[in-house]
Amino acid sequence: GLTRPSVLYIDGVNLYLGERELQVRFFPGHTGGDSVVFVPDASVAFAGDLLWRNTVPNIVDGTTPAWIATLDTLAKTNAQYTFIPGHGDVANARDVIAFRDYLGALRTLVGDVQRQGKSGAALVEAVLPTLKKNYGQWDFFAFLAEPNIRDMEAELSGKKRVPQP
Repeated sequence: GLTRPSVLYIDGVNLYLGERELQVRFFPGHTGGDSVVFVPDASVAFAGDLLWRNTVPNIVDGTTPAWIATLDTLAKTNAQYTFIPGHGDVANARDVIAFRDYLGALRTLVGDVQRQGKSGAALVEAVLPTLKKNYGQWDFFAFLAEPNIRDMEAELSGKKRVPQP
């Protein structure tokens, strides 16, 4: 059966596999409880679902301002690291920035169209062509682009419910 965790942390914890240090750090964004595992001596970061390389993410539980800030931090403070994303191939700091830019573009596009007074299906129809032009080649675009637009509309309207840490 399942057992309760024996180690809890708020901001982070350091673990050791023999002499290898693993730094587990909390970062907000994709859900209310995301963590990244850094392996400093190998310059590797396991980013989980905070990073989707060339893949449109599921943002239903995400808080995009926090997520964008997390991606900025990861790219700037670990520029030479290899990143293992939750989805997609092995990544580098440029890929982290590209993913951050997707989230930023989604926020901007949806916000601009909302300010024009559009919502619902009309908003999706207005945003989707530009999103497709720039990100249509990414994995999962056909499945997640429209839900992302709707989720972003809810987030920017203050109607999105997201998990809290």
